[in-house]
Amino acid sequence: MTQRRDGTELAPRRVDVPADGTMLMLYDGDCGFCTDVAKRWKRKAGPVLRIAPYQDETARPAGLPIPHLEHEVHLIDTDGRVYRGAAAVFRAMATHRGYAVLWWLYRYIPGFSTVSEWVYRWVANNRILVSRLTRWLRR
Repeated sequence: MTQRRDGTELAPRRVDVPADGTMLMLYDGDCGFCTDVAKRWKRKAGPVLRIAPYQDETARPAGLPIPHLEHEVHLIDTDGRVYRGAAAVFRAMATHRGYAVLWWLYRYIPGFSTVSEWVYRWVANNRILVSRLTRWLRR
């Protein structure tokens, strides 16, 4: 699927969402690094963000193909708009006042989204190394 500059996918643009007014982040539940990061985002975002592994069929909205979900995090916004990769991360983080600037930078500063998506892809492709580095840095 192709992406717009603001990180939304061209197809599907929107999916049905529950009426509880929360965003839903789908991540790879088989990846320990992904699970840890998703839980940290959830703590920062609070009740406006739900997280669920994409493997959980009861949490996954219809219309999102599993092959895409396997490779990057997806965020379904309250209006049903779908974000993925770095766009999903920054959109979720924008719910926390201290990180909202990153979403603004992603959308409005030329090149920021390109670099962000490249960094996201590098981290996704090197999860084990990044996981070890983050554990070492937290000591």
